[in-house]
Amino acid sequence: MTTEKMTVHKALAEIKVMDDRINTAIYAGVYCLANKHSNEKVKGVAVDDYKKVMQGCYDKVNGLIKRNEAIKKAVVLSNAVTKVKIGDNEYTVAEAIWMKNHGIDNKDELLVRLQQQYNKAQAEILKNNGEELDKRAEQYVIGIYGSKEGKADTEAFEKTKKEFIKVNQYELLDPIGILKVIEDLENEIDTFKAEVDAALSTSNAITEIEVIY
Repeated sequence: MTTEKMTVHKALAEIKVMDDRINTAIYAGVYCLANKHSNEKVKGVAVDDYKKVMQGCYDKVNGLIKRNEAIKKAVVLSNAVTKVKIGDNEYTVAEAIWMKNHGIDNKDELLVRLQQQYNKAQAEILKNNGEELDKRAEQYVIGIYGSKEGKADTEAFEKTKKEFIKVNQYELLDPIGILKVIEDLENEIDTFKAEVDAALSTSNAITEIEVIY
């Protein structure tokens, strides 16, 4: 059994090239072959010695595979428990990696949807309120009273107009406090994207793992 300590950074660098090394070793190796019984040599090497070469090919590949599996396992276990701080939130390294590759996309999509709906609602409110609503109210009341002549008529005119505006004006239905939600979500996303790579790099550089195979 072999036990070795290394940083996660070193482990990731080795994992990056290990697949190619394993693939090269697999296809370079000779593990069995047909040989005429009377042949005393294979490729110029005594049969017994060549058997040792073949065994060595297998042992080399198997050793690389076991080492690769052991390093990956150690990294996965480390990532599951090692914590990093990003903004105001704490994540395991595994969580931070998942957030970087997938989870943050969901928050991005939510933010876009919130902004779209808020902007659409505000545009609709602006369109239907203000001068446009005031004109409609004026036309409505004139249709009833004809004019504002006389104090009594003027008071009734204005009262009816205000009632029309109150009934027909548009307002924002906002149970979640959408502007604050948008602001907080923007800050969370921007902070995460700005800090995640540095947090992971720092963690990988100082976190040590034990590789056993």
